[in-house]
Amino acid sequence: MADESRIHNVMQGTAEYVLQIGHVHGNVSVHLPPGAEPLERAAWSLARSIRAQWTAELTAWDLASAEPLSVHWQATWPGPPHGATHGGQQDPGQQHGPQIARMADTFLGLARRRLVVLGAPGAGKSTLAVLLTLELAERCLPGARRIPGAPGLPGSPWPRARSEDGHSGETPPVPVVLTLESWDPDREHFRAWLARRIAEDHPGLPRVDGRHPAARLVQDRRILPVLDGLDELPRHRRSAVVHEIDRALGDKDAIVLTSRTREYRAGEETGAAIAGAAVIEARPVGLAEATAYLLHSAVPQTRRSWKLMLDAVDQQPDGPVAQALSSPLMIWLARQGFRTPPADPLDLVRRPFPSREEVEKHLLDLIIPAVFPQQPHAPDRLHAPRQWNHRRARHWLSCLAGHLSRRRTTELAWWDLHRTLLVRLMTPLMLLVVCLALSRVATTAGGWFVDHQGAGALPGTFAGFTTRWGLELAVSGGLIHTMGVWIAVEVWFGFKRGQPRRRANPFRIGAALRSAGRAASVGRALKASAVVVLPAGLFTLMALGTHDPRPYLVMVLCSTVVGPLLMVTIAAPADTEDASTPDEVLGSERTAALLSMGTVAVAIGIGQGALGWYGNGTFDDGLARAVAGWFGASAMLLLMSSWSRWLMAKGCLATVGRVPWSLMEFLRDAHHGGLLQRSGGVYRFRHLRLQEHLAAGAPAHTASYSPAVHGRPLQPVEPSPATAGTAPAAASAPATGFRDLVVGVEQSALSSRKGWTVHADEHTFTARSRQRQLRIAHWPSLLVFAAMAFIRFGVEGHWPRALLSAVVCCGFGVLIMLLGWLMPPRLLELHMTAESIAFIMGRRRHRLAWADVEDVAVRKLIHRKKDSKIYALQVRLRPGAPEPARYFRADDGWFFILPLSMVDAVPADLAAALHRFAGPRWRPPLDGPAPRSGHVTVRNEVSGQAYTWGVIQAGSVQGDVTVGRPDEDGEQPPRR
Repeated sequence: MADESRIHNVMQGTAEYVLQIGHVHGNVSVHLPPGAEPLERAAWSLARSIRAQWTAELTAWDLASAEPLSVHWQATWPGPPHGATHGGQQDPGQQHGPQIARMADTFLGLARRRLVVLGAPGAGKSTLAVLLTLELAERCLPGARRIPGAPGLPGSPWPRARSEDGHSGETPPVPVVLTLESWDPDREHFRAWLARRIAEDHPGLPRVDGRHPAARLVQDRRILPVLDGLDELPRHRRSAVVHEIDRALGDKDAIVLTSRTREYRAGEETGAAIAGAAVIEARPVGLAEATAYLLHSAVPQTRRSWKLMLDAVDQQPDGPVAQALSSPLMIWLARQGFRTPPADPLDLVRRPFPSREEVEKHLLDLIIPAVFPQQPHAPDRLHAPRQWNHRRARHWLSCLAGHLSRRRTTELAWWDLHRTLLVRLMTPLMLLVVCLALSRVATTAGGWFVDHQGAGALPGTFAGFTTRWGLELAVSGGLIHTMGVWIAVEVWFGFKRGQPRRRANPFRIGAALRSAGRAASVGRALKASAVVVLPAGLFTLMALGTHDPRPYLVMVLCSTVVGPLLMVTIAAPADTEDASTPDEVLGSERTAALLSMGTVAVAIGIGQGALGWYGNGTFDDGLARAVAGWFGASAMLLLMSSWSRWLMAKGCLATVGRVPWSLMEFLRDAHHGGLLQRSGGVYRFRHLRLQEHLAAGAPAHTASYSPAVHGRPLQPVEPSPATAGTAPAAASAPATGFRDLVVGVEQSALSSRKGWTVHADEHTFTARSRQRQLRIAHWPSLLVFAAMAFIRFGVEGHWPRALLSAVVCCGFGVLIMLLGWLMPPRLLELHMTAESIAFIMGRRRHRLAWADVEDVAVRKLIHRKKDSKIYALQVRLRPGAPEPARYFRADDGWFFILPLSMVDAVPADLAAALHRFAGPRWRPPLDGPAPRSGHVTVRNEVSGQAYTWGVIQAGSVQGDVTVGRPDEDGEQPPRR
């Protein structure tokens, strides 16, 4: 007994329950660690969400359980020269964990945690970034342990991450994978963009001091941005992005950047590089490693064919098949494409492929039949994919890829499908048909109720007449009140409801209202309140002057108080910490639309029914008016929702065969097959090469385009060496779209335009004009009002009024444009010298010294917090420099000095002058490179036989004109 009384049990670690078995004599001491700080809990929640998100992506890519592929990387470490070539996997039988843990140790041990991952297209850069993200996210969680036996990468100057270098014992920053196409460095600081994206993708992180913790996490350097897609941006945008990132990074800031080698090295030559960053570059996969991987991962029924094919390839190590299998992307495509019969790996040696590009195109063609096989699935498989015909699937994916290429983006957002030309042309017709159907339903139901009431009415009464007008008035009232509620909620959320997001749980009213309050600013809240308070005040004053104010007071309470409150609650962003998926965002929009019809529309209908209950004193009349008001409110809410636009877009595209009717299910199956990846609420093709390949076969496709930034269309991207020659012949031809024609006109010299006077020499540049103003910023709001008025009168069945209201709104917009055009012309003048730049707009003028100017660029003009829909030449000043008048202020610290046009193009002579006088401050637009000097060197050559009287060189010729004529021996001596 004495020995038993001295039993001392100690438990350390993390456990949900701790059980002590036996009789306890004495005290039980529990020592709990101190609670984590709110910011620490927010970082843990973010790390868990990141881990769950990208673990699901690896599973969809078939990499979570697949055998690892040996990829070699060339490392260049900062500081003293350290370089080593080491395998991403030393043993093909190992798993990803130990090697990625060693890389994480080495990265965390760097004095400046900056890493640039380079490689050819399909070299595995994104996969490595995701694996590193998962490893670092796991280490951010409480109780995480570093995988033992990972001493660091060979050749690195820091063999261990947890050494005495200042990082020992620190919690690593939380990695967040983002694509750079959504960032415009001209409009948003890098840290602000990073905080905004985290807040949008993870809105439900635990609050810190009542606010979303994204800004605090970025400020305290608890975030590791893992940036992908740099090579997908055009040349000028890449340089600006890298410059802004490098300028925003501090000594303790961490970053991981992936890019194709060619694009990043080209930026380095111009000084656009991440200072002090370690660089690892993927090397081509050796034929021995590819052979071992493919044989080890092959299924038994195809292993013999793989063996014969690889033996034949081994005899031609420099052949096109061997060159193609040096890319991890092509190896993955081969493994997936030849996984099951009838696909046979021997086709790679049976068919005569003239080049590596033809082999890669063949492998890209095989992936879609492999993802959508015709074999039946196991009956007990949970959520088995549908049986999609692979030929139709190829056509649908090609149409979607072509749509993305034409819009110059890589993000497939379901709420943007209505922006296609076909859907825009069909929208008025479909809206007309829907309103006709709704009006028919309302007329039929109202007629039945009137006949029913009229049969029971006393002779000589006007019950039927009163009821008919009352029902029409209730429908109209429901439509009008819903328009006010919709506008108020749009103002509350800053006109961002067109960008869907995951909604909060409306049944948790307190949490939803808190989320809605955090999503609005004081100014927007006051404006939204004014939208509903002013009509409420008018109704109240009208009610006080009537003999019975009760129905009007009930209408005010339901339509202008309860309705907006319910709508704000339903539209509040979600509080979940997990990243949104496209299906969840669409489900939230559908739920919000249906729930608003069941709550907001009901409240508005009750307000309309009050006139029947208190006016006529009959329950049937009040109920009929309430149902009519609910019908009008529901029609407006449904037709103005993002869900209805999605249904309309999907219906139009599916009718002509561009997408399947079950589009979201198809995209989900394509994601599970590894063709697509999810990034927030949008889909992206897993690799840009796959999108380019599919878009090449899409209708109306002419070129490969880069992503758009904040709606700004970007320019065609130069083909990489691996993709050169794969595009069709039409891809090399210049685009002939409407925007390209406008850009060509706007790039013409100012001196050639009517109304402009230009004086340019080596010392000065002066451009002067008197221009009339063409106002177009009002059109988006007017079109929304036109649509709402059309819906209102269309649902009521008044088609002449519906068409007249749309014509009146459009005519009012044209009238505003005409009034602006008829105003006196405004003086515009720009004067540049080597010392300063001066500008005049009307009666306002200012002069800036070049020493006070930091940047000069063509940017979208945001004037007085409103999008003017035009681009302007703008300057950004150095800190402490004297600022122009408030009228010239744009956004984000920029000042506009010369309005240009509706596209981001700059006249040729103005661009030359800016390059000459502004120097490195000048940021050329995306539509063309900056000229090297004020003079343009033109070299025209005519070769071959010309049966003509002469060859004419138009323009001023400075220099020599060389004419070469072949002699009898075929040589061409030059003649001047």
